[in-house]
Amino acid sequence: MFRKYLYMLFFCFVVVAYPQQDAHLKSLEDKIADNRKLFQERPEQALYDIGKLLNEAEKSGQKNSELNLLANRCEYYYFLRVDFEQMINSALELQKKAITYKNLLYEAKSHKYLSQAYSFNELFEKSLEELELGMKVLSRADAKDSLIILEKANFHTAFANIYNLKKEYFSGIQSLLNSVKEHDKLTESDWKNGTKFMDYANLGGAYLMVNLDSAEYYAQKSISFSTEHEANHNLMFLNYIVLGDVFLKRKKYEEALAYYKKAESIQENKHFINIEKLYNNLIEVYGNLNQSELKEQYEQKLKDLRLTVSENQNKSLRTIIRETGKNSKVQEDTKNNQWIWITGGILILGGLIYFFTSRKKESKFSVSLTQEAYNKLIGLLKENDPSFLLAFEEEFPEFSQKLLKINSDLSNAEIELLAMIKLNLSNKEIAQYKFIQHKTVQNRRHKIRKKINLTSDTDLNKWVENF
Repeated sequence: MFRKYLYMLFFCFVVVAYPQQDAHLKSLEDKIADNRKLFQERPEQALYDIGKLLNEAEKSGQKNSELNLLANRCEYYYFLRVDFEQMINSALELQKKAITYKNLLYEAKSHKYLSQAYSFNELFEKSLEELELGMKVLSRADAKDSLIILEKANFHTAFANIYNLKKEYFSGIQSLLNSVKEHDKLTESDWKNGTKFMDYANLGGAYLMVNLDSAEYYAQKSISFSTEHEANHNLMFLNYIVLGDVFLKRKKYEEALAYYKKAESIQENKHFINIEKLYNNLIEVYGNLNQSELKEQYEQKLKDLRLTVSENQNKSLRTIIRETGKNSKVQEDTKNNQWIWITGGILILGGLIYFFTSRKKESKFSVSLTQEAYNKLIGLLKENDPSFLLAFEEEFPEFSQKLLKINSDLSNAEIELLAMIKLNLSNKEIAQYKFIQHKTVQNRRHKIRKKINLTSDTDLNKWVENF
């Protein structure tokens, strides 16, 4: 679920620059550095090339390079594709390798990436747990190592992001101040000065919900610490939208628009929540400036972004529940066996009572659900909660898996629509819950029929009911 007036704060990444060499003479470290640069220009190609570089690292036994590439892949999925399912899998692979190679830095990073995936799905307590685990790993490392110092600062920024998502703004600001304290421990002057650009930008974003003057002060201070090559940096994007917000709240719409357009011109990869924020603000500004055509353009961009994010939330939620299920299944089975004989008689008796009392009432749905479970699912739909599909699959295990066996090209949005049909919701109700037109539901049903090869005489609702 999206939140207004919220920014995702940024971490510090260290990229080592290497002199230009012929391609066939370059070391693996050179190629990794080039790949990071390529990510800014052709991100899809950079992500594709990581697979080849990983093979090279594994074959040559270069463990640090392998871990570096796995970490980069997590970041690419985070910024490029908003693909948190792949990010979770990559983070778990990184964690396994880091533990095997006894590398504390990358073991900690894996916890940070998992935390980001959990926070994306609004599992904030789980996200905080991962950050705590990562900090414990870092506490075992050399406290004077500059890379460890930077990573500790990154973790404090990650804590700030979670606190901001939970609307605990002062806790978020305190976490950012802790990040500043870590950066002050750096002995390298270039790195120390570079972190000021980031720290002030992050503080500007954090103060926006607390004090407009402070937000403006820190954003402008961050810009004053920027260098020429940082003019297109994603931190500059954050500075511009913070300044745009300051003027928007002051109802100075022309000034706000100027900063938002500067932010939009930044080419470096930006976090999807910040892009969503930018689109929301441009819609508001164009509305106040009575520029309806431009307002509608950004409303459509916002819808497209939300659809992409919603689909990836559903995918990553399934991955999360699968991973957590692996850890809890044995304990759960044991606990269930202890109670099975005690509860068995009660359930049978309860079932008989329910049968005789509920058979007089005609249920809205003909699927094998309790009224309580049905109400829970409908409640999630009404709240537009991204965990709907996850909760649905708890009631109908392998529903998605069986559909994907029929056609692996079915999207998460299409599977979700079929789930709603399974609940006997009408097209009108589906349109209402998903905030779309009735005709859009009909068009999606038509596309689904084609994908699952239904004949013209087969009723889709009946087919799903018996599926």
